Amino acid sequence: MDKKIQKILTFIFLLNLSFFYTLSAQETNKSLPDGYRNIHLGMSLEDTKEALTNDSFFGYRGNRDVSLLPSENKSLIETVGSTWLNHSWFQFYKEKLYTITLNFNPDELDYHSLFTTLSKKYGDPNTLSPEKTIWQNESIQLVLEQPCSIKYIDLQVFNSLIDESTTQKSALEIVRQNLLDEL
Repeated sequence: MDKKIQKILTFIFLLNLSFFYTLSAQETNKSLPDGYRNIHLGMSLEDTKEALTNDSFFGYRGNRDVSLLPSENKSLIETVGSTWLNHSWFQFYKEKLYTITLNFNPDELDYHSLFTTLSKKYGDPNTLSPEKTIWQNESIQLVLEQPCSIKYIDLQVFNSLIDESTTQKSALEIVRQNLLDEL
């Protein structure tokens, strides 16, 4: 077989392998979790407070842990956890939970153990880098970050906030340019 045909066949083989790997990751990631323990994305602020109160793992102490973010319709609950969990943050938009961040104690849990467990449960990640690993489907993004953090993100809300932010920046840029043009 000449080298040109061999290169073409190798290319086709690698292309098929890449396609099946991507398809496999997408199929596996359809069943990503929408939260941890009894806390789930989309919960109301009050339901989340109640769930945190009933679960000592998070170390929630009541309303004093709730703070408003410097933006309309956003609030945050921060808790100090137990032996296994250093801190956790629960972000809300329009009273609905859209991001959960859990910082595990790296003396008790390590990145490799979390990565191995998540990979066994949810398959190959969509994105892999030294800083973070991402599993994602159409509605949820599960992020494992160094040294030992996990994030659950409601992509619909998150993407709408990014779009809204971009729109606001664009409007400000137009006003700025108009101001400069008037000089």
